[in-house]
Amino acid sequence: MKLKRSSVAIRIVIAALIVYAAVTLVSLQTQIRERRAEAAALAGQIVSAEQETQRLQNAIKTVNTDEGTEEIARAKLGLAIPGEIIFHDVGK
Repeated sequence: MKLKRSSVAIRIVIAALIVYAAVTLVSLQTQIRERRAEAAALAGQIVSAEQETQRLQNAIKTVNTDEGTEEIARAKLGLAIPGEIIFHDVGK
């Protein structure tokens, strides 16, 4: 009789451990999926930041040239080359 009771108790403990392991496994799978989605989003942000960095480095290189300086003078300061006539479209 005692052997039967301990056998039932062992089965209950084993069943509880299996249920616990299954719940833990499902929970970990969900966390893995979430982390992979976060990693993909961060990878996209990294690519975007690298592209922006490259664009800014190109802009810095352009600013240090005569053409870049002239472009800034025209766009930001409204300057023109002597003798040049600037027309403004007032229809916009």
